[in-house]
Amino acid sequence: MTVKRSVSLPDDVAEWLDQQPNVSAAITAAVRAQMDGTHLHEVLRRAGIEVTEAGRARWRERLATPIPADALAEGRRMLGRAG
Repeated sequence: MTVKRSVSLPDDVAEWLDQQPNVSAAITAAVRAQMDGTHLHEVLRRAGIEVTEAGRARWRERLATPIPADALAEGRRMLGRAG
């Protein structure tokens, strides 16, 4: 079953949606991702881990740093041995 909704959106979001081949699918994917993220935060909270914006920022910065070439080569070498 599906339900039709009417929403008001900021201009930049509306422009992005206008470029999507299937607006309903794009919105569904975005909302489901939000729902999954909320669920993940609840699981982490129950495990005693409080997700904060400062913590998110630290991880974004940490994950933005490329993996050093020697560590990447070592990982590939290890994978080659495992397979």
